Amino acid sequence: MSAFLEAIEREALVCYGAVATMLIERGFDLSGCLGKWFLDNPDGLKWLTMQYVDSGCRIVGSAGSQSGPWKLTKWGLQDKIIELNRGVTELIKKIVPPGCYVAGTILPTGKLLRPLGDLDREELGDAYRDEAVGYAEGGADVIWVMTMLDIEEAVVAVKAAKDVSNLPVIASMAFDYTPKGGRTMMGVDPKTAAARLVEAGADIVGHNCGGATPEEATMILKEMGEVVNSPLVSKPNAGKPVVTDSRTCWPVTPQQYASEIPQWVAAGARIVGGCCGSTPEHAARISEALKTCAGNLHK
Repeated sequence: MSAFLEAIEREALVCYGAVATMLIERGFDLSGCLGKWFLDNPDGLKWLTMQYVDSGCRIVGSAGSQSGPWKLTKWGLQDKIIELNRGVTELIKKIVPPGCYVAGTILPTGKLLRPLGDLDREELGDAYRDEAVGYAEGGADVIWVMTMLDIEEAVVAVKAAKDVSNLPVIASMAFDYTPKGGRTMMGVDPKTAAARLVEAGADIVGHNCGGATPEEATMILKEMGEVVNSPLVSKPNAGKPVVTDSRTCWPVTPQQYASEIPQWVAAGARIVGGCCGSTPEHAARISEALKTCAGNLHK
């Protein structure tokens, strides 16, 4: 068993929060490729990473290729997937202290698989394999397939990561909460998502991003826990953004996150944190709340 999986067996871990939100508020121009920006601005990457580490996060993210060649084409970097992912991961591994883990993140392409769209499944698998190879070569501790809307795309990503590395794989979908319960934009429910992702080989499953509140996140976790025995992850956005005086505000406070942590852990979450709109302050409150959870005691 990997050191990462052993760690989450012992205790729940806090994961990093928003990336782009933090960098934009600091005044950085993110109009280009994020992975290339990190390589060109290692001090900015160090600042971002340590903001979360110092707030109690034990899992930090490595983002290089941003959804594979389809997005990279506009910057002429479509053949640099492995290089970008390896380079950013190597930088982060030099930054984080012992006891922290680096997750190589794989995001959705924004395209639809055939027959709904024109994306070929094998072509998608090849791109995701390149992403995973880059992260593995850079020293990532885990691959995180995240913010997925289409279960078929998520399954391809999980299998691709497993094809080319021995790293554990986290897979999480982005859910909104509807009168029928949690659903992705493509209509996938939590039980179906969890079962399919585990069947594909994911070691940890759950949700991130989306429109679910911290309280709704608990209900999503409970549904997933009814069909799988795998560790779960909960990383919802800080609510739905509201624009006030030309400034984007996220309504969920650090305390609101923290107050739901015991319920997440009780529902099976072993990785907890916030996504878009969350900050190191949110992470710090989540970390403090986690220390008081009976469900987080060492086994």
